[in-house]
Amino acid sequence: MTTALVVPSCREAQLAGFLDAWGSARFWDVLVVVEDGPARTFDVDTPHHYSWSEIDAELGGSSWIVSRRDSAIRCFGFWKAHRIGCRHVVTLDDDCLPLPGRDYLSEHLQALHATPRWSESVPGLRTRGLPYDDRGVLPNVMLNVGLWTGVPDFDAPHQLVRGTMTDFVPPDDGRVLPRGQYAPICGMNLCFRREFAPLAYFPLQGEGWPYRRFDDIWFGVIAQKACDHLGWQITMGRPWVRHARASDVYQNLVKEAPGIGFNERFWRVVDAVDLSGCATPCECIRRVGQDLARGEVDYLRRLGGALREWSELFPPS
Repeated sequence: MTTALVVPSCREAQLAGFLDAWGSARFWDVLVVVEDGPARTFDVDTPHHYSWSEIDAELGGSSWIVSRRDSAIRCFGFWKAHRIGCRHVVTLDDDCLPLPGRDYLSEHLQALHATPRWSESVPGLRTRGLPYDDRGVLPNVMLNVGLWTGVPDFDAPHQLVRGTMTDFVPPDDGRVLPRGQYAPICGMNLCFRREFAPLAYFPLQGEGWPYRRFDDIWFGVIAQKACDHLGWQITMGRPWVRHARASDVYQNLVKEAPGIGFNERFWRVVDAVDLSGCATPCECIRRVGQDLARGEVDYLRRLGGALREWSELFPPS
């Protein structure tokens, strides 16, 4: 079971500190670094080190679908990991560090391959009727969303109200996202199966686009819509990492402002897409793209084209 770690980064010192911190807890077989700049500016011990130059060379006329100056650039790393043949793909931001005593990859794989079909009616309490011998296993968990201690993933308005927290600890339990219900998905700490890769597209953000800091959120909306249709499950909770850096709240407020209002509309547009007849993740992502491309909003039309081109990068199922 080959596991790839995909890291988007643009700072050599930050990446070096990240790799050093994970050194004794190293879990990956393949390291994929996507440097967010025109060319590679530092050395890293992996043959899978890419920048805009390599993205342009490999994707040619489709390279525009990979965002620049935004963490959504990690999508190129997902595609490369899929082409390499990795069975599992993990992605971490370069300010997410290991926690002592946690077996990071094992907890992700436990969620993907051994989430029980039975769950307590009260988390953490062995309520009456819970089977003792066989709680079953959910067969189709495709994405696990890990959480973080330290700095929580607030948007800028909420951070201004609450202040900067550095001691956040999430509830220590996992959950299965219910079918038909959406939850914000943060891209800092994810693991997914190879089959999920065509859904692992973070929408157009950053340089040349009006929106920032909603790439993982809108990826999550599309992925949850498709997973519901395909009968796939998404889990959320463990493992944790330590989120070590709080970004500037006032810069974030400027970056997030255009997307906050549009986010109220985006999920409803995706939720209204009819996926009838779509039998694979590629077909689902293509159908979403086709629907968006027929809309009246220029950004959604462009995103629709990007989704269709992304789906074409994967071989037929």
